Amino acid sequence: TSVQRNAFHQESVFEVQSYLIGVIEASVAVLGGPGVTSYGKDIINIILTILHSPNIAAHEDCLRTAGQMAQEIGADFSGYMAHIWPYLGGYLKDVNRGSSYMTAVLAISDVARAIEGRILNYCDDIVGSLLSALSSPTLESRAKPPTLSCLGDIALAIGGRFTRYAEPTMTLLEQATLFDMPSILDDTIPAQTMLRNDLWEGILVAYSGVIMGLREAPPVQFANLVKVHMATMLGFIRKISETFVSVDGSPRYGLEPVLRASCGLLVDLGSAVGPSGVHGLRTNFVQTLLQGCINSNLLTEKTRDVALFARKAIYGQ
Repeated sequence: TSVQRNAFHQESVFEVQSYLIGVIEASVAVLGGPGVTSYGKDIINIILTILHSPNIAAHEDCLRTAGQMAQEIGADFSGYMAHIWPYLGGYLKDVNRGSSYMTAVLAISDVARAIEGRILNYCDDIVGSLLSALSSPTLESRAKPPTLSCLGDIALAIGGRFTRYAEPTMTLLEQATLFDMPSILDDTIPAQTMLRNDLWEGILVAYSGVIMGLREAPPVQFANLVKVHMATMLGFIRKISETFVSVDGSPRYGLEPVLRASCGLLVDLGSAVGPSGVHGLRTNFVQTLLQGCINSNLLTEKTRDVALFARKAIYGQ
């Protein structure tokens, strides 16, 4: 029947589109910046054509390819934002789309890192959607860490102009730090514990992004923001230190990303308060955390280097 023929035709079109965007995604990685720049209009037109179709299954690949494209061509991707934004923004506003929402968040992080301040015109919608998503009871647990990290990426991208979003963001992060962790973690690292660790890493990354981004804000305003929220950030780091570092001073298994992000935030806080304010960071739990990371043979050199940098920023040694 004609209905069956139409259904078969649409299925065939969808299959071709899925193969096509797969080829485009691979091509972007192979071509690199100069090649992607040369074929940018053709690539974006294919992405937009598929996004405009009802082929939902291929949309995630399109969003992911757009983010990858932004990373390859950097600031030049800003010229395509007006075209791609209706689709990125649409998926960003719908947390019930699950993996499609998360793919949009990751793509926006890629775009923010690529075009930096040129993303400003879209930030009201982006930040509003991210904060709304994090307040939604229907947001999947696995989508929370990249959503939090995206706030940090936006703050870094627009710098001091993130001031208008600072208070609602910091308030939400404070609420997120109250999410409890089990007091005892074992080497099996169950899935639920991994989700919690990812969430806490996302919180730390968001805090670091906001602190670093707002360093470009008026000095008095920046100093007041750090002062108001310092106790919460240190309380969170204390909980991490007490939970993630064993009695003997060694980090527990599987927690390196959280520990590294904690040390990174301490670097940012040390830099933010300056030599006259670091005494407030010189606490027993900070020292325990840093020494545990520095002395551990289980952690990578990258993590130990961040811990050493934090120790120098706080203790001057």
